[in-house]
Amino acid sequence: MEVTMEIKAESDREEKQSQRVRVFTAGSQEVRIEKAAMKNNIRIRSANLENIRQIGEEAFMGCTCLQQVRLENLRRIEKRAFHGCSRLKTVQFPASVYKILPGAFLNNRRLQRVEFRKSCGLKELENEVFSGCSSLLDVRLPGKLFRIGRRAFYKCISLEEIEFPISLRSIGQESFYQCGFRELELPEGLLEIGESAFLKCKNLEYVYVPDTVRKIGKWAFHGCSRLKVLEINHDPEEIGEWITNKVCIIRCPKGSKMEAYARHYGMSVEYTISAIDNSFPYPL
Repeated sequence: MEVTMEIKAESDREEKQSQRVRVFTAGSQEVRIEKAAMKNNIRIRSANLENIRQIGEEAFMGCTCLQQVRLENLRRIEKRAFHGCSRLKTVQFPASVYKILPGAFLNNRRLQRVEFRKSCGLKELENEVFSGCSSLLDVRLPGKLFRIGRRAFYKCISLEEIEFPISLRSIGQESFYQCGFRELELPEGLLEIGESAFLKCKNLEYVYVPDTVRKIGKWAFHGCSRLKVLEINHDPEEIGEWITNKVCIIRCPKGSKMEAYARHYGMSVEYTISAIDNSFPYPL
């Protein structure tokens, strides 16, 4: 089946034109843009995709003049669908989105704002989805998000604000490597912080880790040269090596395993409440 999708050309002197795009239906209403359908098309400035349910792999990859995308009924975005759309500034996802595959918005260097509706059913933000989006300032994550994948926001150096949902359980390896956060209060319910998850966040000054966290991977907050306080008021089941720098103060209960960990790595300690179990299970 073919449908007509409205495409606005880069030149303002040209009138709005319609371009026929090869698509096919999956079921009675779902319409999909095929793989690489618009790849490297440098004339496209905006795309109205309100009738599109699925965007194929690399469909708009390399569309360097694309500035606006309208996504009203979208359900699924395939790998690298908008990779390298260097002029795209804002993306608003509808509640219907349930799957975004790796690298979908990789290296969109002018992307500034990403917003999901809280009612959005997306449960997993896969690897490298917004990796290299160096101008990204603000992110509003969906309310049902369970996992943030590896390098999801890798080197988003301008990212200073993010709203984590209480549904979040896992933050993947290097998810927020070199981001611009100043403070982090991770959500209650979080279970795992991956290896190097916040490595080299050089503006970060304070981090609160909730009592629900069971595992903190090595170097999770290492290289955060301005980090003054890492507050952990419980004893996680597993902690990797050098989760932070020696200059950082570990705020933890007196007599806790976290205190023993901090002492072993030569970190300063600031006490909160008392702990009971004094055994030390972490590898030295």
